[in-house]
Amino acid sequence: MGENTVKKKNKNRTQGQEIWFRLRKNIGAMVGLTVVILLILTAVFADVLFDYDTDVIGYEISERKQAPSAEHPFGTDDMGRDLFARVLYGTRYSLSIGAAAVLIGILVGVPYGAACGYFGGKVDLYLMRFIDIIRAVPGLLMGIVIVSALGQSTFNLILAISIGQIVSIANITRASVLTVKNQEYVESARNIGLSEGRIILKHIIPNCLSPILVQVTLGVASAIVSASSLSFLGLGIPVPEPEWGALLSAGRGFIRQYSYMTLFPGLAIMITVLSLNLLGDGLRDALDPKLRK
Repeated sequence: MGENTVKKKNKNRTQGQEIWFRLRKNIGAMVGLTVVILLILTAVFADVLFDYDTDVIGYEISERKQAPSAEHPFGTDDMGRDLFARVLYGTRYSLSIGAAAVLIGILVGVPYGAACGYFGGKVDLYLMRFIDIIRAVPGLLMGIVIVSALGQSTFNLILAISIGQIVSIANITRASVLTVKNQEYVESARNIGLSEGRIILKHIIPNCLSPILVQVTLGVASAIVSASSLSFLGLGIPVPEPEWGALLSAGRGFIRQYSYMTLFPGLAIMITVLSLNLLGDGLRDALDPKLRK
């Protein structure tokens, strides 16, 4: 009787409820989700949490290079600025850059990959060869070239990172479309005279969202790492903005005597990327149709 009740409850769940039920059972995914939510709240309410101007320099000499303490939990940098506030403000920059790069990847990569997978033939051949050419160039090297050519700015940094996201999302979308384009509901849509564009938008892409959603989550993590890498090399967010990679770059000259200047920004990057990867892995398991009973 108990087993029948459980089975009945499982059947009554909607698809969204079933995904959430599976996600909740994954401890790592829930930890990652919790950390990501806290990071988003920190980015949104950074100005409310701290009445602090991260651009101000020239504090008293006594305020500079202070070790972590109750007054300054992460210590102060060589300009006397509170590192705790700067790392928290950096959440806003890093998450915004990662999300913006992935958003561009979605807007370009999803229709690009859907067109390749759906039409096939020469369309797929030529479009995917272009993707292969881009993939042949290491992402960091391409980012360096683009930012160096266009100039150092936040927009150019996002543009450089988004190219790699376009390639990844286009590939995963194409692979997903290839698995669903010959399904019966797609054939039915063709038979009733729907245009190719409407079939792709209304029937193909909605049924490919699961792997795309997982790729988006993992893509934000990789975009944050790419942005931090370029900022560390001096090609990212212009100083004195407190982006995590820029904070690492600023503190590397003091790493022997004042290691905390690089420790805390590095931990922020590590925790954020790890949380997003845990969440992405959990979503992949929750959305996997093979695990559904």
